[in-house]
Amino acid sequence: MQLKKHLIGAWLVVGLALFAYVLTRTPLADIAGAVGDMGPLVIVSPVIAATWFATRTSALSTIISGVAPWPTLYGLRWIGDGYNGVIPLAGLGGEPFKLRILGRYLSVEQGLTALVRDRLIDNGLGFVVSAACCALGVAALTVPAPHAWLVYAAVALPLGGVLLALMVSRVPGRLGVVVGRAFAGHDAEPAPLPFRTFARAVIWFALTRVLQACETALLLSLISAPTDLANVIFVDGTLNAAGFLGFMLPQGLGVVEGTAAYVLTGLGVPLPAATAFALVRRGRVLSCGAIAVIVHAATAAYRRRMQSAI
Repeated sequence: MQLKKHLIGAWLVVGLALFAYVLTRTPLADIAGAVGDMGPLVIVSPVIAATWFATRTSALSTIISGVAPWPTLYGLRWIGDGYNGVIPLAGLGGEPFKLRILGRYLSVEQGLTALVRDRLIDNGLGFVVSAACCALGVAALTVPAPHAWLVYAAVALPLGGVLLALMVSRVPGRLGVVVGRAFAGHDAEPAPLPFRTFARAVIWFALTRVLQACETALLLSLISAPTDLANVIFVDGTLNAAGFLGFMLPQGLGVVEGTAAYVLTGLGVPLPAATAFALVRRGRVLSCGAIAVIVHAATAAYRRRMQSAI
């Protein structure tokens, strides 16, 4: 347990160090000025995030065949994904909260199977889309380190395909059985996900990726960077790639910011504006995480009051 805590702390220090390095590459006054120049429309960024939380909620609802109320799942998405964004546990810090909420409607093995499927399809599609975006960007633009992005695409594309294929296999169900047997004494293996259900979930996650690209386009426009399709998909693809490569850190802290600064300056964006882009994007992650903590605390307090009133 102590070793685990030390490793988590070490990863957080690494992320903060990378983040600090990005900030110190240009005067803070220039960064502050660039953030100010982006204007009030930066508030639209978390609004877009709230919308893709809804599409991700619909994907999870599809995976579990709608057995839990959609509003409950939307709260689950805010709480779970919000904690995933601020806890340095390789994007898994919010999963226990998700499993606890799903436990009201599903058995332990069914809930864990649903979360494994949710993660497989999200990451699988993310690898495929980010690989395609990086490759298309290299083909259409003059980009920094083109060979590195092509190597990423060559690795991420088949990896994403494998993860998506696992969605309709028995692997998620078997993992659910292992946990169910260990924690609840259950060993009923959930049935493989029907292909039609899988296809519907893919559509919802694809809409999520479109909304994330819309956020990228918005932030690019606010720093006066090119917002043609090639630039948007390349920048969005590289940011997603950085998030995957920095998976041990909360939302790729430091890695994503460094990638954003490197890629955007390579495309001709001034460094202060590129750093402002990265900071506003990180601000969206932190604001959504803060909302998640508040929602979780308020929900827990409400449940305690209700139980004490009975």
